[in-house]
Amino acid sequence: MPGTPHEVVLLALREQPELFAEVLRRVVGIDMPGPIEVIDSNLRFAASLETRPDLVVRTPGADSRWTIIELQNRRDDRKCRSWPLAVSVLLQRDGMGDLVVITASRRVAAWAKRAAHHCGDRGTSLGLTPVILLLSKDHVEALLDPACPELALFAVWARCRGHGLEARQIATRAMQLTEELPAPLRDAQTRAILAMLSRQLLEDMTMDADKVPETKASRAFRLFFEQRGEVRGKAEGKAEGKAEGKAEGKRDALLTVLAARGLSPTKEECASIAALSDPAVIDRCIQAAVTAASVRAVLAVNGTPRRHRRAAPERARKPRTIENSTRRNRARRR
Repeated sequence: MPGTPHEVVLLALREQPELFAEVLRRVVGIDMPGPIEVIDSNLRFAASLETRPDLVVRTPGADSRWTIIELQNRRDDRKCRSWPLAVSVLLQRDGMGDLVVITASRRVAAWAKRAAHHCGDRGTSLGLTPVILLLSKDHVEALLDPACPELALFAVWARCRGHGLEARQIATRAMQLTEELPAPLRDAQTRAILAMLSRQLLEDMTMDADKVPETKASRAFRLFFEQRGEVRGKAEGKAEGKAEGKAEGKRDALLTVLAARGLSPTKEECASIAALSDPAVIDRCIQAAVTAASVRAVLAVNGTPRRHRRAAPERARKPRTIENSTRRNRARRR
């Protein structure tokens, strides 16, 4: 099943298909004339046979050529049959176009080149060789270009799969470039980058919080890095004030991460967050907020206080007497 990074980049391509042409030009030097529009990806050969590529775009014109886009960072042997089927349907309908596989893995790139090549027992062969768009280390600078900040999303998808130094540096630069975008697009790309980064990478980046510049786009990162509330806690002179300041800093960080993800808590959920006082519990909530689909899911993590049903009052037991016992014994005999 495609994961969150796959869906984030696919959504960006669907909303701004011209980004694909820009990546294609920068990585392999192929120009794709515009304008580009997204078309239906449900390709039907018969009522009982259907395939759905990640994305299908075309450049309207006299020939109206099509391009199938596949985001592929792992092997999927089902594509060995679905790719030829998709190309055959479009070939029959509109003539020949292109199948482009975007990947950040050299192993997957090598597999994709030969995945759709088939040979029968008696020598019949059928082959489909896609265009491979390998987003390697050599293309990071082209994707982290201040002239086109939107491409930073592809750099994060391609090179931030781990949690090492390179991933941290690319994520930081991507956030810096995101700041240059107009407000609506800036906020959307910030949330997209947050969604693609692994929990381990976010935790590792807490060690580099001072290296992240104070910008609107990186504010969510900074507050996430300061989730332990040490700055606010040290400002308090007493141990009790320090603990409260620490918890307050964590709650602020939680609310900021939720806002960056586009999750708005209700009044009841805000009250539940305000009632959190255990730093360990708030830490778990912050970690869950990075990938959770709702505020309710964040508050449902292990250790988060939940409402408990009131225990029903115990019924007063009737005193056991000899007369009552005698009556019950007689009723049983009957």
